[in-house]
Amino acid sequence: MLLKYSETTVTNNLGQISNFNKNRKNLMIKDLTFNLDGHTAFIKINRPPNNFFDSELIKQLADVLEKMDKDIECRSIVLHSEGKHFCAGANFAKKSFKDDSSIYAELYKQAIRLFRTTKPIIAIVQGAAVGGGLGVALIADFRVTCKEARFSANFSKLAFHQGFGTSITLPRLVGEQKAKWMFLTSARITGEKAFSIGLADYLVEKDLLMNKAKELAEEINSAGPLGVQSIRNTLNQGLADDIEAILKIELSEQIKLKKTDDFKEGIEASLERREPIFKGS
Repeated sequence: MLLKYSETTVTNNLGQISNFNKNRKNLMIKDLTFNLDGHTAFIKINRPPNNFFDSELIKQLADVLEKMDKDIECRSIVLHSEGKHFCAGANFAKKSFKDDSSIYAELYKQAIRLFRTTKPIIAIVQGAAVGGGLGVALIADFRVTCKEARFSANFSKLAFHQGFGTSITLPRLVGEQKAKWMFLTSARITGEKAFSIGLADYLVEKDLLMNKAKELAEEINSAGPLGVQSIRNTLNQGLADDIEAILKIELSEQIKLKKTDDFKEGIEASLERREPIFKGS
């Protein structure tokens, strides 16, 4: 049984998820598909092919993750996407993302909620995880990927500042120097390279991504759930507060850079699939 809810009913109807969980039924919440199978919740971003995000999508994701925190049956979460790419970040083809700074403030207000959830998350990265989309992949505890995937903190190629808490989450995984390299060059790296530098935890064939994620989820599920959450909370102690603080700095820098000619050129070049010509203004 597949139930569809309109965007305006996400919050009001989320309380019904627990009942669907017990019956192992599916729930579609506009841009997400949700299913609890055994002790693993499967959350699929449903905006193919690029799965661009906005504050509405991040709010939906945060709502479901917070609901799973309260569901005793859920012990692990697999986050994946429909289509070619995991998440290509913000859609700068939309005028609002280029011109309206308030959109970023609301986006980050919702994003911090993701870092305050308590259940282990496994992300499947099958294609591009770019810019803010990389940030979404980094909310997870583990990333399962394939050689076809591409990871990029492409902010500098847009004459922009990194966001979504990646100022902390990326160096936390790969170290300060590799993170600086990725940020300053906007390097686009393969799944194999991501695995070699610790950005991804498992590298498998593309058609085995879900199998590997399920296998890892089952290993987590077999452990004591209270112990798992306690260990995770200790390892992540202070992380959400640090992310909240860095988001304010990232937002401030992004607002300043959005006013520059270089940012406009970076966006136009990206949309036109050409190399940007920056003038430092």
